[in-house]
Amino acid sequence: MKFTSSVLLALLIILIGELLSSNIILKKEYEKVDKTDLYWTYESVLRQPFKYLKIRGGNDTRIAFEQSPKSSVRMQGEWKKYHKGEIKAKVENDTLYLDFDYMPANPFEKFWLRTITAVRIFSPELLSVDGYNTNVELDKLNQKSMKVNIRGKSRFEVESMIPVLDSLTISQKDSSEVIFEMSPEYQTAIVTDPNRIGVSMASVQQINSHEAMAINSVNAKLEGYTLLDLGHAQIQNLQLQIADISAIILSGGALKKVK
Repeated sequence: MKFTSSVLLALLIILIGELLSSNIILKKEYEKVDKTDLYWTYESVLRQPFKYLKIRGGNDTRIAFEQSPKSSVRMQGEWKKYHKGEIKAKVENDTLYLDFDYMPANPFEKFWLRTITAVRIFSPELLSVDGYNTNVELDKLNQKSMKVNIRGKSRFEVESMIPVLDSLTISQKDSSEVIFEMSPEYQTAIVTDPNRIGVSMASVQQINSHEAMAINSVNAKLEGYTLLDLGHAQIQNLQLQIADISAIILSGGALKKVK
């Protein structure tokens, strides 16, 4: 066998060996993954309990919160691995402080970041949210009261799994947008749990739509070029302070209570 042929054969054997070795390593790593975890592609950043959230930044992407028995903050693995994604997270006095100061390297990366959910937050409950220049969505929320303070160029959306809420305290400034609505998952939930259908509240009309909701008390203060969307909610007690250039979307029933 010629020398060059021997070298090529040796290189081929080495290449095949490396491929097999890589496959074995990847298989072992994959086997470590908890397949029951819907978000196994996300890497854990923090695992401490908290009840309140103060978040800065992230309006170039999506940040999602879901209730879970255990508290945690997770980053999208691909964003961290290939785009050097980074967030700063700490917990003090039951409050999660989350700083999202990442700057996309180019327009393509900025566009890509807008198409993903870069950060996911989990906790048994979330009593208040303070956000600045952020984009946060609370999915399938199962709690009846919340305090919200949203500023800067922000979007904050709550998708509730409970059609009757007790109280909302909302403060908005700058060019922020806040939305409260029923979760798309609610209709599926009442099919599997018929007891959800007959929910009612004193002095509030019975809810017959899967999209409608009722709120006992709303205290909202809007400043600047802000928008508050409570469009399908029947509101029993509405306390509203609103600037001339701010806007609010209300249902017909709620509008009739506005003096």
